Amino acid sequence: MNRHVVTQALLFAVISVVAIGYGIRYIGEDADVASGFRVVAHVEDARGVGPGVRVTYRGVDVGEVQDAVLDGAGGVRLRLRIIDGTLIPVSAHARVVTSTALGDNRLDVRPTSDTGPYLGDGDELLVPEDEQPASIEHLIADIDTSLRALDPESLASFGDSVATALEGNGPRLGAILEDTALLAEVVSEQAPTLRGLVGDGLVTVRALAARPDPLSGSASVARDIAGQLSRREDTLVYLLDRSPESMLRAQVLLDANREDAAGLLANTLVVTPVFRDRGPAWEAGLTQGERGLRALAGTVRDGRADFQLVATQGPVCVYPYEPRDIVDHSPREPDLRLYCPPGEDLEQRGSRAAPRPNDEGLAGATEPGTRIGPDMAVDPVLIPTGREIAAYWATMMEGLRDGG
Repeated sequence: MNRHVVTQALLFAVISVVAIGYGIRYIGEDADVASGFRVVAHVEDARGVGPGVRVTYRGVDVGEVQDAVLDGAGGVRLRLRIIDGTLIPVSAHARVVTSTALGDNRLDVRPTSDTGPYLGDGDELLVPEDEQPASIEHLIADIDTSLRALDPESLASFGDSVATALEGNGPRLGAILEDTALLAEVVSEQAPTLRGLVGDGLVTVRALAARPDPLSGSASVARDIAGQLSRREDTLVYLLDRSPESMLRAQVLLDANREDAAGLLANTLVVTPVFRDRGPAWEAGLTQGERGLRALAGTVRDGRADFQLVATQGPVCVYPYEPRDIVDHSPREPDLRLYCPPGEDLEQRGSRAAPRPNDEGLAGATEPGTRIGPDMAVDPVLIPTGREIAAYWATMMEGLRDGG
Protein backbone atom coordinates (compact mmCIF):
# COMPACT_ATOMS: atom_id res chain seq x y z
CA MET A 1 0.00 0.00 0.00
CA ASN A 2 1.59 3.22 -1.10
CA ARG A 3 1.46 6.64 0.56
CA HIS A 4 -1.20 7.98 -1.83
CA VAL A 5 -3.69 5.30 -0.86
CA VAL A 6 -3.06 5.91 2.84
CA THR A 7 -3.70 9.62 2.39
CA GLN A 8 -6.99 8.97 0.61
CA ALA A 9 -8.10 6.56 3.34
CA LEU A 10 -7.31 9.05 6.08
CA LEU A 11 -9.13 11.84 4.22
CA PHE A 12 -12.15 9.58 3.71
CA ALA A 13 -12.18 8.73 7.43
CA VAL A 14 -12.08 12.42 8.46
CA ILE A 15 -14.92 13.33 6.08
CA SER A 16 -16.94 10.37 7.32
CA VAL A 17 -16.51 11.40 10.98
CA VAL A 18 -17.58 15.02 10.20
CA ALA A 19 -20.57 13.87 8.14
CA ILE A 20 -21.67 11.40 10.82
CA GLY A 21 -21.39 14.08 13.53
CA TYR A 22 -23.39 16.57 11.48
CA GLY A 23 -25.99 13.88 10.71
CA ILE A 24 -26.29 12.99 14.41
CA ARG A 25 -26.78 16.68 15.29
CA TYR A 26 -29.37 17.15 12.52
CA ILE A 27 -31.23 14.02 13.54
CA GLY A 28 -31.02 15.15 17.17
CA GLU A 29 -32.70 18.44 16.30
CA ASP A 30 -35.47 16.61 14.48
CA ALA A 31 -35.76 14.26 17.45
CA ASP A 32 -36.26 17.25 19.72
CA VAL A 33 -39.00 18.51 17.44
CA ALA A 34 -40.57 15.06 17.14
CA SER A 35 -40.81 14.78 20.91
CA GLY A 36 -42.29 18.26 21.33
CA PHE A 37 -45.91 19.34 21.78
CA ARG A 38 -48.46 20.03 19.05
CA VAL A 39 -49.78 23.52 18.23
CA VAL A 40 -52.27 24.48 15.52
CA ALA A 41 -52.55 27.73 13.57
CA HIS A 42 -55.22 29.01 11.18
CA VAL A 43 -54.19 31.14 8.18
CA GLU A 44 -56.11 32.54 5.23
CA ASP A 45 -53.37 31.57 2.79
CA ALA A 46 -50.41 29.26 3.44
CA ARG A 47 -48.19 31.41 1.16
CA GLY A 48 -45.43 28.86 0.80
CA VAL A 49 -45.66 27.68 4.39
CA GLY A 50 -45.83 23.93 4.13
CA PRO A 51 -44.42 20.82 5.83
CA GLY A 52 -40.80 21.23 6.86
CA VAL A 53 -40.87 25.03 7.19
CA ARG A 54 -39.08 26.11 10.35
CA VAL A 55 -40.86 27.82 13.24
CA THR A 56 -38.77 30.43 15.04
CA TYR A 57 -39.29 32.35 18.29
CA ARG A 58 -37.47 35.70 18.32
CA GLY A 59 -35.39 34.33 15.40
CA VAL A 60 -34.39 31.06 17.16
CA ASP A 61 -35.57 27.69 15.80
CA VAL A 62 -38.15 26.17 18.14
CA GLY A 63 -40.07 23.80 15.84
CA GLU A 64 -41.41 23.16 12.38
CA VAL A 65 -44.59 22.93 10.36
CA GLN A 66 -45.56 19.28 10.04
CA ASP A 67 -48.74 19.52 8.01
CA ALA A 68 -50.96 22.03 6.16
CA VAL A 69 -54.53 21.07 5.30
CA LEU A 70 -57.65 22.90 4.20
CA ASP A 71 -59.98 23.32 7.13
CA GLY A 72 -63.15 23.86 5.09
CA ALA A 73 -63.75 27.33 6.54
CA GLY A 74 -62.02 29.27 3.80
CA GLY A 75 -58.53 28.87 5.21
CA VAL A 76 -55.64 26.56 5.98
CA ARG A 77 -54.92 24.79 9.25
CA LEU A 78 -51.25 24.35 10.07
CA ARG A 79 -50.07 21.66 12.46
CA LEU A 80 -46.87 22.63 14.25
CA ARG A 81 -44.45 20.77 16.47
CA ILE A 82 -42.73 22.89 19.15
CA ILE A 83 -39.70 21.72 21.15
CA ASP A 84 -40.54 20.87 24.76
CA GLY A 85 -39.63 23.59 27.23
CA THR A 86 -40.29 26.46 24.81
CA LEU A 87 -42.36 29.14 26.56
CA ILE A 88 -44.50 30.97 24.01
CA PRO A 89 -47.12 33.37 25.44
CA VAL A 90 -50.69 32.71 24.34
CA SER A 91 -50.96 36.35 23.19
CA ALA A 92 -48.00 36.01 20.79
CA HIS A 93 -48.57 36.53 17.06
CA ALA A 94 -46.84 34.67 14.22
CA ARG A 95 -45.80 36.15 10.90
CA VAL A 96 -44.50 34.59 7.70
CA VAL A 97 -41.09 36.09 6.92
CA THR A 98 -38.34 35.46 4.39
CA SER A 99 -35.16 33.96 5.82
CA THR A 100 -32.75 34.32 2.93
CA ALA A 101 -32.36 36.11 -0.38
CA LEU A 102 -33.42 32.88 -2.10
CA GLY A 103 -36.94 33.29 -0.74
CA ASP A 104 -36.91 30.65 2.00
CA ASN A 105 -39.84 31.28 4.32
CA ARG A 106 -40.25 30.64 8.01
CA LEU A 107 -43.00 31.21 10.56
CA ASP A 108 -41.61 33.68 13.08
CA VAL A 109 -43.38 34.07 16.45
CA ARG A 110 -43.25 37.62 17.86
CA PRO A 111 -44.48 37.94 21.45
CA THR A 112 -45.99 41.11 22.88
CA SER A 113 -44.80 40.19 26.39
CA ASP A 114 -42.76 37.50 28.14
CA THR A 115 -45.38 36.65 30.76
CA GLY A 116 -47.77 33.70 30.81
CA PRO A 117 -49.99 31.91 30.22
CA TYR A 118 -48.01 29.93 27.66
CA LEU A 119 -49.00 27.67 24.77
CA GLY A 120 -49.46 24.01 25.54
CA ASP A 121 -50.33 20.85 23.65
CA GLY A 122 -53.35 21.43 21.37
CA ASP A 123 -53.44 25.25 21.79
CA GLU A 124 -53.80 27.63 18.86
CA LEU A 125 -51.10 30.05 17.75
CA LEU A 126 -52.51 33.35 16.44
CA VAL A 127 -51.52 34.30 12.88
CA PRO A 128 -53.45 37.56 12.14
CA GLU A 129 -54.06 38.13 8.44
CA ASP A 130 -53.52 41.91 8.67
CA GLU A 131 -49.98 41.40 10.02
CA GLN A 132 -48.81 39.19 7.16
CA PRO A 133 -46.57 40.62 4.41
CA ALA A 134 -48.06 41.26 1.01
CA SER A 135 -47.71 38.45 -1.50
CA ILE A 136 -45.07 38.90 -4.18
CA GLU A 137 -47.65 38.99 -7.00
CA HIS A 138 -49.64 41.75 -5.28
CA LEU A 139 -46.44 43.68 -4.62
CA ILE A 140 -45.37 43.44 -8.27
CA ALA A 141 -48.86 44.47 -9.40
CA ASP A 142 -48.83 47.53 -7.14
CA ILE A 143 -45.38 48.54 -8.38
CA ASP A 144 -46.53 48.14 -11.97
CA THR A 145 -49.62 50.28 -11.33
CA SER A 146 -47.53 52.99 -9.67
CA LEU A 147 -45.01 53.03 -12.52
CA ARG A 148 -47.74 53.22 -15.15
CA ALA A 149 -49.21 56.26 -13.37
CA LEU A 150 -45.97 58.19 -13.86
CA ASP A 151 -45.65 60.46 -16.89
CA PRO A 152 -42.31 59.89 -18.66
CA GLU A 153 -42.23 63.48 -19.92
CA SER A 154 -42.83 64.80 -16.37
CA LEU A 155 -40.02 62.60 -15.07
CA ALA A 156 -37.70 63.89 -17.80
CA SER A 157 -38.65 67.48 -17.00
CA PHE A 158 -38.14 66.85 -13.30
CA GLY A 159 -34.73 65.31 -13.95
CA ASP A 160 -33.70 68.29 -16.09
CA SER A 161 -34.88 70.74 -13.40
CA VAL A 162 -32.95 68.92 -10.70
CA ALA A 163 -29.84 68.79 -12.85
CA THR A 164 -30.12 72.51 -13.61
CA ALA A 165 -30.61 73.35 -9.93
CA LEU A 166 -27.61 71.27 -8.84
CA GLU A 167 -25.32 72.31 -11.67
CA GLY A 168 -22.37 74.29 -10.33
CA ASN A 169 -23.67 74.18 -6.74
CA GLY A 170 -21.54 71.32 -5.50
CA PRO A 171 -19.49 73.48 -3.10
CA ARG A 172 -22.65 75.08 -1.71
CA LEU A 173 -24.27 71.70 -1.16
CA GLY A 174 -21.12 70.50 0.56
CA ALA A 175 -21.17 73.58 2.80
CA ILE A 176 -24.81 72.93 3.63
CA LEU A 177 -24.00 69.36 4.62
CA GLU A 178 -21.10 70.55 6.78
CA ASP A 179 -23.27 73.20 8.42
CA THR A 180 -25.94 70.57 9.05
CA ALA A 181 -23.35 68.42 10.81
CA LEU A 182 -22.26 71.41 12.94
CA LEU A 183 -25.89 72.21 13.71
CA ALA A 184 -26.48 68.62 14.77
CA GLU A 185 -23.48 68.86 17.13
CA VAL A 186 -24.83 72.09 18.64
CA VAL A 187 -28.26 70.54 19.11
CA SER A 188 -26.65 67.51 20.74
CA GLU A 189 -24.67 69.72 23.12
CA GLN A 190 -27.73 71.78 24.00
CA ALA A 191 -29.99 68.75 24.41
CA PRO A 192 -30.68 69.41 28.13
CA THR A 193 -31.68 73.02 27.40
CA LEU A 194 -33.87 71.99 24.48
CA ARG A 195 -35.41 69.26 26.61
CA GLY A 196 -36.27 71.88 29.23
CA LEU A 197 -37.78 74.18 26.61
CA VAL A 198 -39.89 71.35 25.25
CA GLY A 199 -41.01 70.44 28.78
CA ASP A 200 -42.01 74.05 29.50
CA GLY A 201 -43.74 74.21 26.14
CA LEU A 202 -45.78 71.13 27.00
CA VAL A 203 -46.88 72.79 30.23
CA THR A 204 -48.03 75.83 28.24
CA VAL A 205 -49.83 73.66 25.70
CA ARG A 206 -51.59 71.72 28.46
CA ALA A 207 -52.63 75.00 30.10
CA LEU A 208 -54.08 76.19 26.78
CA ALA A 209 -55.81 72.85 26.25
CA ALA A 210 -57.42 73.12 29.70
CA ARG A 211 -59.14 76.37 28.74
CA PRO A 212 -62.79 76.24 27.62
CA ASP A 213 -61.91 77.47 24.12
CA PRO A 214 -58.21 76.69 23.57
CA LEU A 215 -58.17 76.82 19.76
CA SER A 216 -60.78 79.48 19.11
CA GLY A 217 -59.47 81.68 21.92
CA SER A 218 -55.86 81.44 20.74
CA ALA A 219 -56.94 82.04 17.16
CA SER A 220 -58.91 85.13 18.20
CA VAL A 221 -55.92 86.52 20.10
CA ALA A 222 -53.63 85.83 17.15
CA ARG A 223 -56.12 87.53 14.82
CA ASP A 224 -56.30 90.61 17.07
CA ILE A 225 -52.50 90.83 17.25
CA ALA A 226 -52.20 90.45 13.48
CA GLY A 227 -54.84 93.17 13.02
CA GLN A 228 -52.96 95.53 15.32
CA LEU A 229 -49.71 94.89 13.46
CA SER A 230 -51.46 95.49 10.15
CA ARG A 231 -52.82 98.83 11.37
CA ARG A 232 -49.33 99.82 12.51
CA GLU A 233 -47.67 98.87 9.25
CA ASP A 234 -46.05 102.31 8.79
CA THR A 235 -44.59 102.18 12.30
CA LEU A 236 -43.22 98.69 11.74
CA VAL A 237 -41.64 99.71 8.44
CA TYR A 238 -40.03 102.70 10.20
CA LEU A 239 -38.70 100.47 13.00
CA LEU A 240 -37.30 97.94 10.53
CA ASP A 241 -35.66 100.76 8.59
CA ARG A 242 -34.08 102.28 11.71
CA SER A 243 -33.29 99.04 13.53
CA PRO A 244 -29.93 98.23 11.84
CA GLU A 245 -28.49 101.62 12.83
CA SER A 246 -29.76 101.24 16.39
CA MET A 247 -28.41 97.71 16.63
CA LEU A 248 -24.97 98.91 15.48
CA ARG A 249 -25.01 101.59 18.15
CA ALA A 250 -26.01 99.02 20.74
CA GLN A 251 -23.18 96.77 19.56
CA VAL A 252 -20.66 99.59 19.90
CA LEU A 253 -22.01 100.35 23.38
CA LEU A 254 -21.75 96.71 24.46
CA ASP A 255 -18.26 96.36 23.01
CA ALA A 256 -17.12 99.45 24.90
CA ASN A 257 -18.61 98.14 28.15
CA ARG A 258 -17.86 94.46 27.77
CA GLU A 259 -16.37 94.05 31.25
CA ASP A 260 -19.19 95.96 32.93
CA ALA A 261 -21.77 93.92 31.02
CA ALA A 262 -20.06 90.71 32.13
CA GLY A 263 -20.22 91.88 35.74
CA LEU A 264 -23.88 92.80 35.31
CA LEU A 265 -24.69 89.35 33.94
CA ALA A 266 -22.76 87.76 36.79
CA ASN A 267 -24.80 89.75 39.30
CA THR A 268 -27.99 88.40 37.78
CA LEU A 269 -27.04 85.04 39.25
CA VAL A 270 -27.65 86.61 42.65
CA VAL A 271 -30.86 88.38 41.65
CA THR A 272 -32.41 85.45 39.78
CA PRO A 273 -33.09 83.32 42.90
CA VAL A 274 -35.03 86.27 44.37
CA PHE A 275 -37.44 86.17 41.45
CA ARG A 276 -37.46 82.37 41.37
CA ASP A 277 -38.40 82.04 45.04
CA ARG A 278 -41.31 84.43 44.54
CA GLY A 279 -42.92 82.39 41.81
CA PRO A 280 -46.35 82.21 43.52
CA ALA A 281 -46.29 85.98 44.05
CA TRP A 282 -45.47 86.59 40.39
CA GLU A 283 -48.23 84.22 39.36
CA ALA A 284 -50.76 85.99 41.59
CA GLY A 285 -49.61 89.38 40.30
CA LEU A 286 -49.92 88.35 36.65
CA THR A 287 -53.30 86.76 37.32
CA GLN A 288 -54.71 89.78 39.14
CA GLY A 289 -52.89 92.29 36.96
CA GLU A 290 -55.65 92.15 34.38
CA ARG A 291 -58.16 93.32 36.97
CA GLY A 292 -55.90 96.16 38.00
CA LEU A 293 -55.42 97.31 34.41
CA ARG A 294 -59.16 97.20 33.78
CA ALA A 295 -59.79 99.21 36.94
CA LEU A 296 -57.13 101.71 35.89
CA ALA A 297 -58.74 102.03 32.48
CA GLY A 298 -62.02 102.83 34.23
CA THR A 299 -60.53 106.09 35.57
CA VAL A 300 -60.51 107.58 32.07
CA ARG A 301 -63.66 109.58 31.32
CA ASP A 302 -64.15 111.81 28.29
CA GLY A 303 -60.49 111.48 27.39
CA ARG A 304 -59.28 112.47 30.88
CA ALA A 305 -57.88 110.48 33.75
CA ASP A 306 -59.89 110.98 36.95
CA PHE A 307 -57.56 110.58 39.96
CA GLN A 308 -57.97 111.48 43.60
CA LEU A 309 -54.97 111.62 45.94
CA VAL A 310 -55.24 111.17 49.70
CA ALA A 311 -52.38 113.17 51.19
CA THR A 312 -52.91 112.11 54.81
CA GLN A 313 -52.98 108.81 56.64
CA GLY A 314 -53.97 108.14 60.21
CA PRO A 315 -52.38 105.68 62.64
CA VAL A 316 -52.41 101.95 62.02
CA CYS A 317 -52.12 98.89 64.19
CA VAL A 318 -49.24 96.40 63.74
CA TYR A 319 -48.65 93.03 65.36
CA PRO A 320 -45.36 91.35 66.25
CA TYR A 321 -44.73 88.19 64.26
CA GLU A 322 -41.81 86.10 63.13
CA PRO A 323 -41.27 86.38 59.35
CA ARG A 324 -40.63 83.09 57.60
CA ASP A 325 -38.69 82.13 54.51
CA ILE A 326 -40.14 83.31 51.21
CA VAL A 327 -40.26 79.76 49.84
CA ASP A 328 -42.22 78.46 52.85
CA HIS A 329 -45.85 78.18 51.70
CA SER A 330 -46.99 75.75 54.36
CA PRO A 331 -50.16 76.73 56.27
CA ARG A 332 -49.75 77.90 59.83
CA GLU A 333 -52.15 78.48 62.68
CA PRO A 334 -53.29 82.10 63.20
CA ASP A 335 -52.51 83.77 66.50
CA LEU A 336 -55.98 84.49 67.92
CA ARG A 337 -54.56 86.33 70.91
CA LEU A 338 -53.66 89.43 68.92
CA TYR A 339 -56.09 92.33 68.67
CA CYS A 340 -56.04 96.04 67.89
CA PRO A 341 -57.02 98.16 70.91
CA PRO A 342 -59.83 100.65 70.19
CA GLY A 343 -58.84 104.31 69.89
CA GLU A 344 -59.65 107.57 68.15
CA ASP A 345 -59.16 107.45 64.38
CA LEU A 346 -57.95 103.86 64.75
CA GLU A 347 -60.17 101.39 62.98
CA GLN A 348 -59.10 97.90 62.10
CA ARG A 349 -60.98 95.92 59.45
CA GLY A 350 -61.55 92.19 59.58
CA SER A 351 -63.87 89.66 61.15
CA ARG A 352 -62.23 90.07 64.58
CA ALA A 353 -63.12 93.76 64.72
CA ALA A 354 -66.68 93.32 63.44
CA PRO A 355 -69.33 94.52 65.96
CA ARG A 356 -70.76 91.58 67.93
CA PRO A 357 -72.93 91.30 71.02
CA ASN A 358 -71.07 91.28 74.33
CA ASP A 359 -67.73 91.87 72.59
CA GLU A 360 -67.60 88.22 71.46
CA GLY A 361 -65.38 89.23 68.57
CA LEU A 362 -62.54 89.94 70.98
CA ALA A 363 -63.05 86.84 73.12
CA GLY A 364 -59.67 85.32 73.95
CA ALA A 365 -57.73 88.36 72.67
CA THR A 366 -54.99 89.03 75.21
CA GLU A 367 -52.09 90.59 73.27
CA PRO A 368 -52.73 94.11 71.87
CA GLY A 369 -51.08 95.43 68.75
CA THR A 370 -48.83 98.48 68.58
CA ARG A 371 -50.13 101.83 67.36
CA ILE A 372 -47.78 103.47 64.85
CA GLY A 373 -47.99 106.33 62.38
CA PRO A 374 -48.91 110.02 62.64
CA ASP A 375 -52.18 111.26 64.04
CA MET A 376 -55.01 112.08 61.70
CA ALA A 377 -54.65 115.59 60.27
CA VAL A 378 -57.25 118.06 61.49
CA ASP A 379 -57.45 119.81 58.12
CA PRO A 380 -56.16 117.34 55.49
CA VAL A 381 -55.03 118.55 52.09
CA LEU A 382 -57.40 117.36 49.37
CA ILE A 383 -56.16 117.49 45.79
CA PRO A 384 -59.15 117.93 43.49
CA THR A 385 -59.66 116.04 40.28
CA GLY A 386 -59.15 117.58 36.89
CA ARG A 387 -62.89 117.87 36.40
CA GLU A 388 -63.29 119.65 39.74
CA ILE A 389 -60.47 122.06 38.85
CA ALA A 390 -62.06 122.79 35.47
CA ALA A 391 -65.47 123.38 37.11
CA TYR A 392 -63.90 125.63 39.76
CA TRP A 393 -62.06 127.60 37.07
CA ALA A 394 -65.23 128.05 35.01
CA THR A 395 -67.15 129.24 38.10
CA MET A 396 -64.38 131.69 38.96
CA MET A 397 -64.31 133.10 35.43
CA GLU A 398 -68.10 133.51 35.40
CA GLY A 399 -67.87 135.33 38.72
CA LEU A 400 -65.25 137.68 37.35
CA ARG A 401 -67.34 138.41 34.28
CA ASP A 402 -70.46 139.04 36.36
CA GLY A 403 -68.48 141.21 38.77
CA GLY A 404 -66.87 143.07 35.91
